[in-house]
Amino acid sequence: MNADDDQRADDLERVLDEGALARATKMLGKWSTAHAGIAVSEVQARNDAHRTAAADGSADPSNFTRRDQELAQLRAALEA
Repeated sequence: MNADDDQRADDLERVLDEGALARATKMLGKWSTAHAGIAVSEVQARNDAHRTAAADGSADPSNFTRRDQELAQLRAALEA
């Protein structure tokens, strides 16, 4: 992953953290399908890493489930 892909993932993660799924979907539409897919995959990897790190119960597991659902919706939008 290059710096541009990393920045897109950062931007996508920030927008999702703000709870703006519609805006995140719109962002993906501005990127190529390949770059959007990389960003979604990277945010998923980060979410999975945070989930693993918080396995001790230090974080609310519903946050990870919510992010999984958001990312699933974004993947569906990419495939549409």
